[in-house]
Amino acid sequence: QTQRFYEEQNNAQIDSLGEKIGALKHFAVNIGAELETQNRQLDEMSGQMGGVGELMGGALKQLEVMLNTGGSKHMCYLIGFIVGLFLVLYMLLSWK
Repeated sequence: QTQRFYEEQNNAQIDSLGEKIGALKHFAVNIGAELETQNRQLDEMSGQMGGVGELMGGALKQLEVMLNTGGSKHMCYLIGFIVGLFLVLYMLLSWK
């Protein structure tokens, strides 16, 4: 009689363990699917960022060419314009 009792307890624990293993399998499958989705999104973002990097590189090359060919005269005009713009903004904001 006690042996039968122990067998029933053992079977109940085996069933419980099987349910827990099934739940863990379900979680593992969901985690795998989520990882695949996120990896795909990261790959897409990487491709987009590569395009932005190329655009920035081209803009910096053009800026370098402009600075090298323009001489210091153009740089003085640019600095004067920026200083003048800040002075105008300061005057407009301080008048209120």
